[in-house]
Amino acid sequence: MLFQELGKMKRTWIMTSIILIAFGIVMMLCPVRYMQLMISALGYMLLVATVVMCLDFLSSKKTLMNYVLLTLALFVGILGLFVLVHRADVLKILSLLFGLFMIFEGLSDLFSSFVYARRAGQATWWALAIISGVTIILGVLLLVNPWWKDSFRLKQVIGEMLLFSSLASIIRTIMTWPFKSI
Repeated sequence: MLFQELGKMKRTWIMTSIILIAFGIVMMLCPVRYMQLMISALGYMLLVATVVMCLDFLSSKKTLMNYVLLTLALFVGILGLFVLVHRADVLKILSLLFGLFMIFEGLSDLFSSFVYARRAGQATWWALAIISGVTIILGVLLLVNPWWKDSFRLKQVIGEMLLFSSLASIIRTIMTWPFKSI
């Protein structure tokens, strides 16, 4: 039973990364004139996710974790409303949020590569550390935003970095997964 749940987690992580890869490719290929449509779709998707998470809470056993998930759902709903109301500023805010996310993800991956992979004796821990370092550098570059000021180039950069981050997540999951048979 535990191995089945771990297998579900691994599949979920990889599928989430594949969906983010697809979203990154769409961001890179989408013309600027359709960005407002994509931003509206993002806002509506966040609102639909909020409704689904709230309905999931209503059918749950009402444990502490379910209340935490309800709080997260309400935060996602507020974020969805914000995206729908402030469509013009979403790309700049998205670059800020995604830059912070990449920095935190890179730091977390760097920590896990040193603590788990190196101590486990995996020979590839240094590759995970390099990928984590590149992720941190890309996150800082996205926060500083030195070269791209127009929305077209910012959209391209966010898509490319989303693609890199998702591929790095898949590589990290495969390389650090403790069970080879799952």
